[in-house]
Amino acid sequence: MRFIVLLILVGFAGAISAEVLAPYVGAELVADGADTRDARHLVVLGSLEKVDHVVQPEQSTTFEGLRTWETYYLPQARRTRDVAEHYREEIECLGEVKFACSGRACGSSSYWANTLFEQSILYGPEQYQQFFIVEEPDGGGYTSVYIGQRATRKIYVHIQVLTSNKTDQ
Repeated sequence: MRFIVLLILVGFAGAISAEVLAPYVGAELVADGADTRDARHLVVLGSLEKVDHVVQPEQSTTFEGLRTWETYYLPQARRTRDVAEHYREEIECLGEVKFACSGRACGSSSYWANTLFEQSILYGPEQYQQFFIVEEPDGGGYTSVYIGQRATRKIYVHIQVLTSNKTDQ
């Protein structure tokens, strides 16, 4: 029974961003996932900085809920700026942009890829990264988009959706 529930949740995760954000032309799903239980998630609301040899966001909060995510390869994309324009227009319809950065202003690409998103395929030169996050109007969650270009010039996008699993009683 647990296996069936997990399959349903993972299958649902694959449809999450498609329902929320229109995919970039030719986007190919390379990885996805979903939480099966509520968890506490770090929500980055500022650039990354190194403090006492530890990389951390200038500003952040935590959010308790479910996380779904998808990572796409964009074989038709040539510039991260074009990809960012597409997703920025899409994501602004969901709520208030709480934080956005591009290029080196975002901080360590390695930290974004390997620590925050645990998707090493997102790692690349810092000047080719973009990130933005919106909060739903009712405070019910966050949607973020991270765009990175690898040294091989391949562009990837990582979409993460945090949703509250609590209902008003």
